[in-house]
Amino acid sequence: MAIRYNPETINALLGLIDQADLRYYRPRCRHEPGDVLDLQVEGVFPAVAGRVQLRIEAFAGSGFAGQVYRTTLLGFSPAALAATGLRTGATYAIKIHTPPSRRSQRFRNAIYWLGYQGAFPAQVNENAARAGALWQKLIRRGARSRFGEESCVVDVHATFFDPALASFGEINEWVPGRVWRLEIDRELFRRRRNSSKKSRSSREYLAKKRFMANFVALLHDMGAHELARQYEWWTAKSQPNVLKRLDSDTGPAAGLTALDFRPGLALLFFLPLSPIDFKLILRGLKRGALVQFDRPELDQLRDFCLQNQEEFAELAPVLDELAEVEALYRNSLPDITRHRLRLLTDGSLRRDVKNGLIAGWKGLGLIDAAHAQSLQTSPLAFCLFYLSGALPVLGKKLRRLWGRPDYGEHLWTALGSTGYLRRVLRARQAECLINWHRKGRVGEAGVDFFLRHPLLFAALRIFPGLLPLPAKMHRALIDWRYAMEKVKAAVVFPIRFYRNAEFRLEWLNNEIDEGMRQGMIQAEEKERILSQISDPLMQKYMKCFAVHFCTFPITRVAMLAVGVYAYFNFGNTWQESMAYALAAALVIGVILPISPGSLIRGLYVVYLMIRERNFRNYWLAAAVSFWRFIGYLGVPLQMVKEFPPLARLIASRWVTKVAGIVPVFGESGALLEHMVFDLCVNFPLSIKNRFKKQETETKPKPATDVGLYKN
Repeated sequence: MAIRYNPETINALLGLIDQADLRYYRPRCRHEPGDVLDLQVEGVFPAVAGRVQLRIEAFAGSGFAGQVYRTTLLGFSPAALAATGLRTGATYAIKIHTPPSRRSQRFRNAIYWLGYQGAFPAQVNENAARAGALWQKLIRRGARSRFGEESCVVDVHATFFDPALASFGEINEWVPGRVWRLEIDRELFRRRRNSSKKSRSSREYLAKKRFMANFVALLHDMGAHELARQYEWWTAKSQPNVLKRLDSDTGPAAGLTALDFRPGLALLFFLPLSPIDFKLILRGLKRGALVQFDRPELDQLRDFCLQNQEEFAELAPVLDELAEVEALYRNSLPDITRHRLRLLTDGSLRRDVKNGLIAGWKGLGLIDAAHAQSLQTSPLAFCLFYLSGALPVLGKKLRRLWGRPDYGEHLWTALGSTGYLRRVLRARQAECLINWHRKGRVGEAGVDFFLRHPLLFAALRIFPGLLPLPAKMHRALIDWRYAMEKVKAAVVFPIRFYRNAEFRLEWLNNEIDEGMRQGMIQAEEKERILSQISDPLMQKYMKCFAVHFCTFPITRVAMLAVGVYAYFNFGNTWQESMAYALAAALVIGVILPISPGSLIRGLYVVYLMIRERNFRNYWLAAAVSFWRFIGYLGVPLQMVKEFPPLARLIASRWVTKVAGIVPVFGESGALLEHMVFDLCVNFPLSIKNRFKKQETETKPKPATDVGLYKN
């Protein structure tokens, strides 16, 4: 779930940074809703130059490859830009090839530098940005020749450079869609055998898997071998790269659309980052590629275009431009695994690499135009500047000190002027508070408080600011009012939920609205759920949820109590006592399959069975509720038969929250999310279904009249 923050607070903090009037300050990390961008663009096809004005409507997401926004096109000029597909007032997605997180950017750039010894190209190299967009246009047309329609690949309209974020980007078609609907599947063990198009189980899951496999085959046929990694199923994080359009619900495969054609992390032969990477590394080695990112086989692409000449005839200018910018892009990087000894023997290649590196340093803000020219003319200065980047931590700062006079002036002024130093610290404080507020680590009141108490902020910046604490825990430690509100809500919520039917209805409506926003349920399913809300059995199940909510803190309290007891009763030194306390807490809270909270949860369900003398409506919930983690799904599993849409919604909401805890692979819509859903929901239901079938098969058939009197 997206973290909600106040853009006005962010803009006020950005205003404080501007007011500091510093001689040097690094570019912003991201835009905010309401920002209007006035950009110089170049159309992808036709390649028409012009200007556009875009208003940021919402931040749509980010990854190592960059950040995406939903925007509205306010206007453009000249009118010839309309030929690229741009329309005033229409909604578009813009992707800017730099992640909003500086930590993610550093990791991405380090991985890329290890492979190619240069700056990340899509961010700073115009030829690389153009090549990616041209490839996307050609792949879209290839999809039409293979799948019969090009709408299964998102359209790209123009490329641009964003000076505010110091990065190239592109304007894409906006696709209103969802990743997938987590489906109830009582035949999980037969999913492989049911993988045909006629399968009635996990239809959307299987349809997406088939589409992505066919799409990977298309990319290989077109020569985009390395780009195909974006859609390999077993990267375990490629699934969100395909959306199902919301206006195409005629079937499980209808409206599937490939979105992402910009890889974020290079694949090094010694550093696999996902399960499929082991296989891809071996494939790459067979092709002679020690490092893989986005290098294509242009000869294979030309052959594919010739085989489908009718489809690609009008895109001949795109293919010609791609061949031109690809050569410039590839020759702008040292890439010793590809160029090898050519760097020593080919003077023209060395000049191209030198120009590419200098352009990259300029794009990253390490040098200004004057120093870029001096590095061009002085081989010694160029070599020293390049080698200085190898210094850990200090390398980047030394380069900027060398290549940016304003940065040096900024440092010396801060060291010699107390007033200027205070302005620098104030700006850095505002930048840190922006990050904290966006991530939910501090609220609006907390921002105001820390701006009034900079010394307290400086102390808390060290602890817990530098520790990798979860956002809510971080906020609770520095904002006691927020912590008390959370504790109060944790106590009051389950009581109100149990006693107040109107409150349960309000909670249910919020869950339904959020589920619809995420594409988990449809409008008719919402109506079905609301029509069943007065059902007595559903009300009983809803009360069970209240008791389940009450069990959330029980295990944590038990961990604390057992840890304290172990600390004071075991061990001869405080170190031994602490070791015993931690071990006891881990056993209670992590190792044991049944926790104190899950035990109470399960006993409550058993109590209901005995009190109501009703085994049929509670037996599955009783079997599941005793187990930690998955026990919260006991009641939704029991509800599947009578209230399937609501059961699926609640299970889906829980699964997305649990999977989201895992970094990278826990992305919403990724494979891990579906695997957790299968394990917690479909696996128990499939076990139940198997027992039910065995019961039916072993039950003796009643004798017929013919059988009784045939003798």
